[in-house]
Amino acid sequence: MATESSSPNAAEAAAAPPTGPKPGHPRVVAALLVLATLVSVVAVFSVWINRQALNTDNWVATSTKLLQNKEVQGQLAIYLSDQLTANVNIEEELQKALPPKLAPLAAPAAGALEQLAPQAAERALERPKVQELWASANRAAHEALLKVIDGGGPAVSTTGGEVTLNLGTLLGQISEKLGVGGKIAEKLPPEAGEITVLKSSQLSTVQSIAKLIRRLPIVLGLLMVLLYGLAIYLAGPRRREALRSVGVCLFIAGVLTLILRGFVGNEVVDALAKSESVKPAAEAVWSIGTSLLVTVATSVIAFGILLFAAAWLAGPTRIATGLRREAAPYVEEHRGGAYTVAGLVFLALIAWAPIHALSTALGIVLFAVLFALGTEFICRQIVRESAELVAAGTADGMSAAQTDGRTTAAKT
Repeated sequence: MATESSSPNAAEAAAAPPTGPKPGHPRVVAALLVLATLVSVVAVFSVWINRQALNTDNWVATSTKLLQNKEVQGQLAIYLSDQLTANVNIEEELQKALPPKLAPLAAPAAGALEQLAPQAAERALERPKVQELWASANRAAHEALLKVIDGGGPAVSTTGGEVTLNLGTLLGQISEKLGVGGKIAEKLPPEAGEITVLKSSQLSTVQSIAKLIRRLPIVLGLLMVLLYGLAIYLAGPRRREALRSVGVCLFIAGVLTLILRGFVGNEVVDALAKSESVKPAAEAVWSIGTSLLVTVATSVIAFGILLFAAAWLAGPTRIATGLRREAAPYVEEHRGGAYTVAGLVFLALIAWAPIHALSTALGIVLFAVLFALGTEFICRQIVRESAELVAAGTADGMSAAQTDGRTTAAKT
């Protein structure tokens, strides 16, 4: 009878759904993490393009660094000296300036000046005044470009106009460096030394690309956060491991960005450098032009490391568990002390600024919130684990006392 009555209960127990935390969706989580990592790589590139191409201050800062590079100076000096000699007949101007008896010397003097022009131009480009003129020319060109992209302004028309980088003032400085002064500079046509940045036929395409570039970082950033957040949520009881995986994925995304930068750089340099003599300058342009990309990628790597460290500190490893147990008495008695330590670490990170985000107001606020949430989570975990250890110790003590009582009673 007892067997018959117990069998239905056993069947019901077998049929009942298992209790406890759900196992999660490991395959879905893995797919979301991979997709989010790819989105992160594209997001990093979009942030770089947006901040480099559509921010005048960044544009001018980068162009100034370019001019300070020796290889770039050399190629720009050749271009400017070619512009000078191509737009002005130096021999003819010297013949006019020299006395009739010395007129035959005009040809060899002009040849000598043409040979000296690149060296003189390069020396001129090293001067702070010329570099300031270069920065001003780039700022004016970029501001005009943004006005055209945004639909024009009072001084810029979007119909039939072109955006140019005007280096005519630099040509005047080079002519002075050559010792011929304003005589030749006055002969330069207005279009001498102009580099076309945007042609009118490219306007609609550039405007569309600019709109996409401005929106893309926000869209991709939100999508990245959504995918990572969804992966953590669907991980169920393994959310801490999912958070650790997010840190690893961000680290991988940053590293992949740097690898792609090197690969794309090789292709770009090979496409731009038509000769070996130009290649060092092209490499310098790519390296300096993508320095902001390196900064963004490094920030992503550092953020991934921070997430991984936070997930590890909350994990079951012997070192992490030992650290939490050592901190338990201090956290239980002085919760504010834990926030003080976290605040000091955060201030040290701001002073160090290993990532660009920690040097901006928005980045500081975001990281401050994350630091506060992480500190609270760790403190609660430490207190909970400490209470569980005390409860387990009390239960073990009561069990031992009951066992000793039964043993004593049996002996009696």
